[in-house]
Amino acid sequence: MKELLYTILELESWNEGSICCFCSGLNESVCQIRTRNKVTHSIVENDYACENCKEKFENDELSKCEDCGRLKTQLNINALSGKYICNCLRNNESQEKELPVLPHEERASTRYERQINGLREKLTTAEETIEEERAAHEDFMKTSEEWGKRQKQELLDKIKKLEEENKQLREEKKVELYEKEIEELKQQLEKLNSQLIARVETPPKNGGIKGFFKFGGKK
Repeated sequence: MKELLYTILELESWNEGSICCFCSGLNESVCQIRTRNKVTHSIVENDYACENCKEKFENDELSKCEDCGRLKTQLNINALSGKYICNCLRNNESQEKELPVLPHEERASTRYERQINGLREKLTTAEETIEEERAAHEDFMKTSEEWGKRQKQELLDKIKKLEEENKQLREEKKVELYEKEIEELKQQLEKLNSQLIARVETPPKNGGIKGFFKFGGKK
C-alpha cells in the first residue's frame, strides 16, 4: 500500500451541490476529501463526503483499498458484481509506480493542504502530550492522596497512643495520691494508737476512770 495523505477541504464553488461519494443514498456533500501521494504530492483521488461520511472518515471508519490505500467509494462498485473495483486496478498501477505531478496540481490549494496537514499533525501531537500530562497528573494526585491518607492515619494512631499514655499516667498519678493519702492515714492511726496506749498505761491520779476520760477529753 502506498503512503497516502488525506485532507478534508471545504467545497469549492464549482463542486458545491455534489453528491456524496461514499453513501448509497443521494446525500449532498459538505466537504471534499483530497488524497495525495505523500512522496510525489500528486493528487490520487478527490472525493466528496456528506456530514455523516465526514464523521466516519474522522473516526477512521471509511474502508480503504488494500492495494493502494484509496478510500472506497460507491462510484467504484460494479453494478453487476457488486464488488469494489479500485482505480488502481483500472489504471493497472503497480506498487512501485508513482503518478506524475500534473501542472494544474501546482496551485495555491496545495500549499493550503500542506498547512492544514501540518497543523493537524501539531494538533495530534499536542493532544497526545496533553493526554500524557493528564495521565501523569492523575497518577500524581492518586499518589498524593494515598500519601495524605497514610499521613493522616499515622497522626491519628499517634494521637490515640498519646491519649492512652496520658490516661495511664493520670491513673498512675491517682494511685500515687491514694497511696500517699493511705500512708498519711496509717501514720495518723499509729500516732493515735500510741497516744491511747500511753494514756492506758498511765492511769489518772485524780477522778478515777471519770477523771481519765475527763483528762483524755481535755488532754
